[in-house]
Amino acid sequence: MQSYKSITRLVVQNTRANIRLYSSGNPFSSKGPSPPELDPEEQKEFEKLQQAANTQIAIEQYNEDHGFKTEAAPPKVSTSDVGSFVKSMQTIPEFDGNVNPKTGEVNGPKQDPVRHGDWSFNGRVTDF
Repeated sequence: MQSYKSITRLVVQNTRANIRLYSSGNPFSSKGPSPPELDPEEQKEFEKLQQAANTQIAIEQYNEDHGFKTEAAPPKVSTSDVGSFVKSMQTIPEFDGNVNPKTGEVNGPKQDPVRHGDWSFNGRVTDF
């Protein structure tokens, strides 16, 4: 009858052998599933056709063949002033020149941005 130590040693040795078998080889070296490789001349032809298919002419031809409209619509002209710079929203300078007479700041804002306790210009908060 074998002792407990010798049985444990056999199990440990077998486990080590199995681990070595499973961990051998680099997992990043395998290519994985992929389509079969083409001959060099077929590969060149495939790449040439692929580049031709990605051109604007091929896209327009496909659209015409399948009945899609390719007419360019005229650009939409917005009549609202949303998002535009309104003349009434311009800041009114508190001083002339490049140096603020109160703070001595050079090339700073022409209005004090923290006059109302927050970074604001004409009532619009700009600190977030």
